[in-house]
Amino acid sequence: MFEVKTIDRFDLTDFAGDVFRTSNTDTPDAILVRSSKVDDSLISKRLLLIARSGTGTNTINVDAATANGTAVFNTPGVNANAVKELIIQNLFRCLRPLNGAVEMMQQLKVAPGEDLQAAAEAKRGDFIGEELYGRTLGILGLGTIGQRLADACYHMGMQIIGYNRSFKNLRHVQQLDTIDEVLEQADFVVILLPLTDQTNQLLSTKQFELMKDNAYLLNFGRGEIVDNRAVVSALNHNEFAGYVCDFPKTELQDHPKITLLPHLGGNTIEALTHSANLILQNLLDFLDYGTVRSSVNFPRVDLPFMSNQRLTFFFHARDTFWVDVAGIMSRYDLPVQEMMGNTMDGYGYTIVNTDLGEMTNQQSESLINVLNGVEGMIRVRLLNNPTQGEWQ
Repeated sequence: MFEVKTIDRFDLTDFAGDVFRTSNTDTPDAILVRSSKVDDSLISKRLLLIARSGTGTNTINVDAATANGTAVFNTPGVNANAVKELIIQNLFRCLRPLNGAVEMMQQLKVAPGEDLQAAAEAKRGDFIGEELYGRTLGILGLGTIGQRLADACYHMGMQIIGYNRSFKNLRHVQQLDTIDEVLEQADFVVILLPLTDQTNQLLSTKQFELMKDNAYLLNFGRGEIVDNRAVVSALNHNEFAGYVCDFPKTELQDHPKITLLPHLGGNTIEALTHSANLILQNLLDFLDYGTVRSSVNFPRVDLPFMSNQRLTFFFHARDTFWVDVAGIMSRYDLPVQEMMGNTMDGYGYTIVNTDLGEMTNQQSESLINVLNGVEGMIRVRLLNNPTQGEWQ
């Protein structure tokens, strides 16, 4: 039975059982996490999988996991609607002082018999807002969330421009060649980029100088994409109108033009439930079958388990890799019944359905040791078909 460590809170009622049990061990077979940091010390040789319920993997040392042969799973797109709706809520809040109006109404007192509505309307002039209709929305990052946001805002009457590293065939978005062009033209700039070496501190002083003085910047990508000190300085000099950030930092607190959210992103019942269920099912399939469907460091491979055993290989891709592996399997008289493989970013992952027949445990251990010695091999797993009983 596999041991799974949960770093954040998960309801495993419908999943834990014959395949895995939860454990506090520091050397688990798999880790389940939402947004907390996965300490590098947990990436032991035993660790097969880190499963992130959500999209971003910046709290996981993916390079260390890859070098260890540990798959890193995520659930891209499952919180797209939740994030889209949160962004739209904040677009409205930028132009309409709803919080102040609600607070005023909570504090407004009238004498007995006095008309509360009349007293409230006498104060409504303090809360005149503006409309989104006709404004230009600039989206940096046109993935699933960006596309949903673009469609929704287009149908509210906004003009949509955007930037993506690779061109996307999108109906409602005028895609521009550079981020600078988006910053210059947009009334609202929404950041939905992932955090990479290229996007870290991407927006700073020079970029803020390009923005309209009445524009708003909304960051729902990652906090590190924006230079926080430059944001405060730019707002102090009225270079743009306001900043909404879902990644709170101390240096951004208590500024009248900055709205901080407690990383609400996909924090809805629907998104959390869907994401957790999906990552748990993918975890079970990987532990039991070696199946990879949504990983940031392993290529996608899904092969029906129609044999008594199967071997999975994660390796540095090279031209003669399979010549070496095939020679070893032939030496041990192992048939290749079906196989499927794929590569990504210089790494390969392959599943081979086979039958170890009468091979003893000692012989199977010898086989795994020999396969692990193949040049470029990172991890070998031998799996028994769970639907065909325990292999002896």
